[in-house]
Amino acid sequence: MPQKISFRLKITLSYILLILFSFSLIALFLYKSLEEQSLREIKTSLLKQAYLTESQIRYEDIQTDNYSALQSLIKGLSKKAQCRITVINASGAVLADSEKSPEETLMMENHADRPEIRSAMGGEPGESIRYSTTLKLNMLYVAVPVRDKARNIAGVVRLSLPLSGIKIALAAIKNRVFISFLFALGLAFLFASLLTRSINNAVNKIISASRRFSAGDFSRKIYLNSADEIGELADTLNKMAQDIEDKIKETEIQNHQLEAVFQSMVEGIVVTDKSGVVISINSAAEQIFNIKREDARGRMFLEAVRNNDISEIISSVLQGGEFISREIAIVWPVQRTFQINASAVVVKQEISGCLVVFHDITEIRRLETMRKDFVANVSHELKTPLTSIKGFVETLLEGALEDQENSRHFLQIIQDHTNRLDRLINDLLDLSYLESDAAKLHTVKVDIRSLTEEMLGAFGSQIKKKEIAVSNEIPAGLAVSADKSKIEQVLTNLIDNAIKFNRQGGALFLRFQDLGTSVKITVEDTGIGIPGKDLPRIFERFYRVDKARSRQLGGTGLGLSIVKHNIELHGGTVGVESTEGLGSKFWFTLPK
Repeated sequence: MPQKISFRLKITLSYILLILFSFSLIALFLYKSLEEQSLREIKTSLLKQAYLTESQIRYEDIQTDNYSALQSLIKGLSKKAQCRITVINASGAVLADSEKSPEETLMMENHADRPEIRSAMGGEPGESIRYSTTLKLNMLYVAVPVRDKARNIAGVVRLSLPLSGIKIALAAIKNRVFISFLFALGLAFLFASLLTRSINNAVNKIISASRRFSAGDFSRKIYLNSADEIGELADTLNKMAQDIEDKIKETEIQNHQLEAVFQSMVEGIVVTDKSGVVISINSAAEQIFNIKREDARGRMFLEAVRNNDISEIISSVLQGGEFISREIAIVWPVQRTFQINASAVVVKQEISGCLVVFHDITEIRRLETMRKDFVANVSHELKTPLTSIKGFVETLLEGALEDQENSRHFLQIIQDHTNRLDRLINDLLDLSYLESDAAKLHTVKVDIRSLTEEMLGAFGSQIKKKEIAVSNEIPAGLAVSADKSKIEQVLTNLIDNAIKFNRQGGALFLRFQDLGTSVKITVEDTGIGIPGKDLPRIFERFYRVDKARSRQLGGTGLGLSIVKHNIELHGGTVGVESTEGLGSKFWFTLPK
């Protein structure tokens, strides 16, 4: 990611670059101008020096073979002129050089090919700038002709000056220019900083406020004392922030209200996007599918819940957009029945998702089944004795009444069925009362040992007839707070069943267990037992393991259901343990 450059730095750099560019052009122009001017002045001065030197040299000194006097002369002139002087004859040979000894002079190469020498030999002053291989420096050369009396060129006087002096002078000028440049640059930076500070501060305030606004913090607004465009921008941002804050608050209130309604609904709700990915589920749906909303969000419904039937409904809605209502049974985590209503979420005439509502109708279906079973069972239980009573009454009316022996037998059967109907109706009334809100307890201290002894005494003849061995292990003095009549009804049903379904010569045990805050009473027999498949439904109304035998023994099929409701009314629990062929253990708990 490229590094950001601040607004202030951009403006400052712009000023500095502008100054730098302008100053560089000016400095370059001045430098070149000064260099050319200095060079012209040096050339002019050196040329004057050359003519003065030429006037001091006689042509006879050039034409002689003794150059000692000439060497001495130019050395003296060189010191005065502070430059190098060289004398060359008409053939280009060096006769004398102020920087060389006479011996070294004789060894110097011919200078006839030098540009300045050729120009001077032509009668015009010559000049040249080049690198001197002798002195290893860039040199300025100026040459003038030396003439004899006949104005013929007898030789050349050449003056040379190293350009290092010019460079030193130009370097000094360059340093002054650079110092001036730095000073100007500092002034430019100061001016740019002062100019951009107020703008930069305003921009920074706007940036900081914009960042707060984007993060959802509208508590601090932008305050600028500026009447220009930046001030107008700040006012516009403040108004925009206030509008956004108002909209957000309004939206949050609506969202909270919708979320409260969404989460408080007893119906399970699942919302998916147009791809079938779960967007949201409410608390009821979490419980239905035993999944957390964090785990469900962002996943396909089938992946999150793993129910093909519901997934197919969602797919159909997303593809076709139609409303689908269907009843579906869910077996995990708990077996339940739901009425599912699925509809498409349409935004701008396009399907953007699916809304699925789960109505739990398990209890409704269970109650419907129970009602049907109850009506069928009651009808059956009433019809059987009524059919018998009707048949025997018709028989008696047709003439059997005159037969005293048979008529008495028929009347006894009618009485037995009438008693059975009476017990059935009484049990139905008891059960209806226990299931109603009017059921109340009249609690007193009940001595369980004494009560069980009374119950066993009431069943003495049946116990004796089947030769059942009774063992009452409930300790004396065990008392609980309970409704005595209802506990009597519980013990009556359990002991009655333990006798009726016991084998001849079997055993019956009444046991006790202290559970701390409650007591557990168990009625155990050694009778025929109950198949395992029937145990879960044994406390249902009219449920019989062996229907024919139960009716034969006078059972109504409601006794254990009455036991269950009585104990639950006390805040206790009931249960059964049984092995077919070995006997059964019916137990219940009561709070102390």
